[in-house]
Amino acid sequence: MIRLLLKPISVLLMLTTMTSLLWHQSVSAATVVLYHHVSETTPKSTSVSPQQFAVHLAMIEELGLEVVPLTQIVDAIKANKPVNPNWIAITFDDGFRNVYDTAFPMLKEKNWPFTVFVNPLMVKPSKLYMDWSQLKTLTEHGGDIMNHTLEHENLVQGGLTNKQIETNILVAEEMIKEQLGQNHKMVAYPFGEYSDNIKAILGKNGFVGFAQHSGAINETSDLLALTRFPANGIYANPKTLKNKIKSLAFDFENQSPTETLVRNIEKIDTEQGPLWRVKLKGKDFYQSQLACFITGQSGPVKPTWISDLEFEIAAPKSLQTGRVKYNCTAPSIKNSGRFYWTSKLWITLPDDLSSELNEESE
Repeated sequence: MIRLLLKPISVLLMLTTMTSLLWHQSVSAATVVLYHHVSETTPKSTSVSPQQFAVHLAMIEELGLEVVPLTQIVDAIKANKPVNPNWIAITFDDGFRNVYDTAFPMLKEKNWPFTVFVNPLMVKPSKLYMDWSQLKTLTEHGGDIMNHTLEHENLVQGGLTNKQIETNILVAEEMIKEQLGQNHKMVAYPFGEYSDNIKAILGKNGFVGFAQHSGAINETSDLLALTRFPANGIYANPKTLKNKIKSLAFDFENQSPTETLVRNIEKIDTEQGPLWRVKLKGKDFYQSQLACFITGQSGPVKPTWISDLEFEIAAPKSLQTGRVKYNCTAPSIKNSGRFYWTSKLWITLPDDLSSELNEESE
């Protein structure tokens, strides 16, 4: 009798193990971390110390993550192929000299690839920025150099026309190509700010866009607004960063609105924040455990589920001026210790600037 009971139990255990393995093989997600300065003497809000950076690199190793070129992740998304859940890419914005002096030797020692987004008109011999010869050295040791606009212009609030934005991006890309022979056609938005209009300009010219709000990415992510996890300033804490770089990507069917500029969204309730609606292709979390957090407002805020795979959320109060994020997370059922993580960016302009931009668009 005991033998008869053991047989079905063994089969059940085997099937459970196989199901678990199949799930882990099917999970699709990668994370991208964002740095600016690696220094103890630069603004704390955009810096990590060399010691903190070393701790981050050690943590990536301990977690068994694979550091890959940013292009490898983007190529998989473009091909609509599953993204390896252990992939991580390391990026730096602005091309600061301390990245060359401090971060680069650490990455070179590990033979890890990385990306630096630069502003070509700010590339020059100085104590603050790298010059072209230093950037060239990076390319010889796993570094990819990509586009961050000509002079770090704010594409949303800088008063540029569509034609000026397009020219700016194309000229910056051509300068990188001429100096370094690299032409990846990827742009990191300065200040992380973009709009549907700016995304359309990038899309028209075959570019990929990277933002600065957080979330894991996969083949369902928006190639014109790929998310990255800031890892400097208040986000440098390894305890909180650990969960972020292990996070999983939501499988989006669609989301609306895609616009970030609150003034461009119709039917806004002035007593609360704009409504964000998400439809998923599938989910590996319990509806009750999905929670969202709003910049500058107490939380968490529970979304409203419209159907098994569709939810919506609005901030309970009107949004503050500037950049605001709806950050949404949920623990995975089948991947213990890992969280699904995404965010939606909103930009609320000051009244005077909003009026100026409205006049320019008329």
